[in-house]
Amino acid sequence: MNLNIESNQRTNFLEFIKKEIVLIISISLAILSCVFSVPKLSYIDFRVLILLFNLMIVVSSFNELKVLDSIATKILKRCTSYTSITFTLVFITLISSMFVTNDVALLTFIPLTIIIGKKTNLSPLKIVIFQTIAANLGSSFTPMGNPQNLFIYSFYKLGIMEFFKATFPLLLISIILLIFSY
Repeated sequence: MNLNIESNQRTNFLEFIKKEIVLIISISLAILSCVFSVPKLSYIDFRVLILLFNLMIVVSSFNELKVLDSIATKILKRCTSYTSITFTLVFITLISSMFVTNDVALLTFIPLTIIIGKKTNLSPLKIVIFQTIAANLGSSFTPMGNPQNLFIYSFYKLGIMEFFKATFPLLLISIILLIFSY
């Protein structure tokens, strides 16, 4: 009896490791990094964590209030094919990432994609991959799209038109590639 319990615990532990491999690797690397640099509380940006937590609460609240379901239904009424659904979700993400960071755009629109996937029995994986690419490409167009752009914009004291002249070709090529990729 005791051997059976130990065997079950070992099996459950191995299943947990297989299921949560990213978590295990992350924790292992975090512990390993402590050997090279002692962690400090000042490394944690609590303001950003609180903002992300609040964003997750808002998205979760939208989910509870079925706001995302309502938006998904409206998108599905207007989009009649897989291509039009993908195009709409990808380009909403691309455009929004220009004004908010790519992370915020993804945290906002991926739940919508998952809801649409459930409503239509489509796998959302391909759409989420394209949304991730679109969010990163869209955020590269504006100074506020990502922290690297904000640093470049302020450090080199670029004018807004000068910045857009540098980033517009990348945006244009990105949109063309996204359109022809799916």
